[in-house]
Amino acid sequence: MNKLGINEYKLRDIERKIVNLKLNLLDYYFTFNLEKYDLNYLLRLHIFLFGDIYYEEDLSLRKLEQIEIDLINDYMSKIQVLSSDPSNINIIIDLISKIYTLHPFKNGNTRTLYAFLKIINEEYLLGLDVDVNKDIKSGLATFNINRFVNQKRLTK
Repeated sequence: MNKLGINEYKLRDIERKIVNLKLNLLDYYFTFNLEKYDLNYLLRLHIFLFGDIYYEEDLSLRKLEQIEIDLINDYMSKIQVLSSDPSNINIIIDLISKIYTLHPFKNGNTRTLYAFLKIINEEYLLGLDVDVNKDIKSGLATFNINRFVNQKRLTK
């Protein structure tokens, strides 16, 4: 069920457009400067992206085992430490891929983690070419295709 009352046939297209708009707004409306990266951070980002479309019960985490929660929090913490050095980009992408394989959300894992990648890329000037206007397909391959690496560092 969705807040917009749109049938499933049209929902995918509308959802893609809304989420892409939200991805473009991340810089201006949703930044977590100096916050702790953890599962709660990802959940808040997930709600920002999908909260105008779905009810809260549909945006919750799937039932996670404690070991999965601990792993995600550990990976997020490592990402926060590693992000201060752009040479760690392959390790960061690998950690994001590991979080993806744990699939913390019922739906929208790829786009939420893609949004997280965009945030850390811009906050830490990692030099990635993160194109929020592309059609983001679900799947681990999103985090592996050419590793989003751009040889030139981005500047603010």
